[in-house]
Amino acid sequence: MTLPSPASFEELDSVAPPAEAIDPLGTGLPAAWWPTVGGMACFIFSVFWMMESWKDADPLRGPTRVNYLTQDLAGLLATLSCSYAIYRFWKHRSETLGIVLGLLIAAAAMTWHRL
Repeated sequence: MTLPSPASFEELDSVAPPAEAIDPLGTGLPAAWWPTVGGMACFIFSVFWMMESWKDADPLRGPTRVNYLTQDLAGLLATLSCSYAIYRFWKHRSETLGIVLGLLIAAAAMTWHRL
C-alpha cells in the first residue's frame, strides 16, 4: 500500500458545499420532519384564529353566528393559502426569505383579523 504524495492532496476538491447550497433549515431536525413542523405551525395558527373568532361571535345567536364563523373560516383559508403561495414562490430563490415573508403575511392577517 502506497501513501499519497503531499501534492496529491492539493488536487482534491474541497468537500465543503458552497455557501449558497447550505439549507438554513438543515441544522437540527431531519429534512423529512420539516413538513410536519409547518403543518403543526399552521394548525396552531388556525386554532388561535378560530378561538379569536369564537370569542368575537359570542354575543351573536343563531344563523348570524354561523355566518360570522363561516366568514372567518374563509378568511383563515385565504390567509393560509396566501402565506403558502408566497413561501412556495420564494422557496427556490431564498428559503429563509420565503419563510419570513410567509410569517409576516400570516401575522399581518391575524392583526387585521383582530381589528
